[in-house]
Amino acid sequence: MNQDLDALVLIRDLSSDEFEQFSAALHILTSKTFIIRGIDKEQNLYDFTIRNIALFEAWFSCMDASLVRDESLGVIAFRGSGNTRLYFSKDEICAVLVLRLIYEDKKLEVTLTKFPVITVRDFQDKYNAMVGEEIKKTALINVLRRLSSCKLISVESQDYADPEGIIQLYPSIPLSIDRTALDESAALLGDKGDDAGDTEGEL
Repeated sequence: MNQDLDALVLIRDLSSDEFEQFSAALHILTSKTFIIRGIDKEQNLYDFTIRNIALFEAWFSCMDASLVRDESLGVIAFRGSGNTRLYFSKDEICAVLVLRLIYEDKKLEVTLTKFPVITVRDFQDKYNAMVGEEIKKTALINVLRRLSSCKLISVESQDYADPEGIIQLYPSIPLSIDRTALDESAALLGDKGDDAGDTEGEL
């Protein structure tokens, strides 16, 4: 048996409750990419996954995928290949770059909130300054909705275009885009006039 797969036998030692946790964690990782310790309803799944990381890594290796974890951030990320990867539009990947830069600044601040927070207006201002053009309302709504569905942010408002709406920045942001995609983002920002189509991120 492939040594990398030896840990698969550990699945036999899981209790019924543990197997349900295993299944729930697999579902979140493959459908939402991240398990984030700081999200209350995911803390137990995060702890369970870390305790059983060898089993998870063996399981994902069977589907040519892997896990990336950063225990200082409290994030476990699914890394797939081929058609399991997500694709971002130009607006979306520029937004991820903007959010990553904001996150790096905000994480150094002392705050009473679990995650760094900004307003929608803060995001708009930073995006407009970096991209060099104003993000339209429809594009803003679409970008924030997509990045929220990818568990990079949480928008605490039903109206995604509300300038005073609060955006929570999740620690998944630093793991959301690799070096190559960052370089592509910089190229996109420097090539505003062209239609760049879809760019592949590291999700």
